[in-house]
Amino acid sequence: MTRLQALAAVGLLGTMASACATAAPPPPAMLAYARTDCSVAPDLSGAISLTPDKERAVHLVASPVGTETPCLLRAGRPLPYVVYTLPADFEDKTLNVGSTLEAMRIFAPSVEVLDAEGQVTRSFERREYFYRGPVYSVQFRPRHNEAYLLVTAAPELVGQQYDAIQIGVVTSVVPVGMYSAVVNTGVEAKQLRTFSYDGTVRVSINDTDTDEKPKT
Repeated sequence: MTRLQALAAVGLLGTMASACATAAPPPPAMLAYARTDCSVAPDLSGAISLTPDKERAVHLVASPVGTETPCLLRAGRPLPYVVYTLPADFEDKTLNVGSTLEAMRIFAPSVEVLDAEGQVTRSFERREYFYRGPVYSVQFRPRHNEAYLLVTAAPELVGQQYDAIQIGVVTSVVPVGMYSAVVNTGVEAKQLRTFSYDGTVRVSINDTDTDEKPKT
């Protein structure tokens, strides 16, 4: 076998190995969370900014939450959290805050708004959370006395399940004598997701006035 043939064979084996490799399964819901190093108040110095580099109609910020993120001690229970700094120019902005619907899990979000001292100015009842497309979230507009956004896990929600029906269309070509016909068939697939201590927090900032300059 020549060197060129050997290289070709190696390349073919690599291609076959890649084709045979299976994708990693989606992560399941985390139903238990144990940490012993949680603080009693969120670390505001590590807050993630929600102010975009320039004015845009929609600004998205996604943050993973789980065992590696900071945690709070609430009612004797450790809870992972993520904290954000509200947009500097907030008068014309609406925030959509919650968690992304993943293949098997949904982070169980509890959303609170804080003032500059880290005190809670607003919280949201569970009836204010809705499924808005691929996000389970609350929607609100910031107020003048508010500075931070805190999203923690809601332990009372963890373990509950959300059933969804995905509707799609399958197109197939069916031979009909000398010709062929295109047949569209509707399909439904049931998808079950479980609320979890880990997942992805997603914040969407909608701006109704993108012509103004951002404040510094």
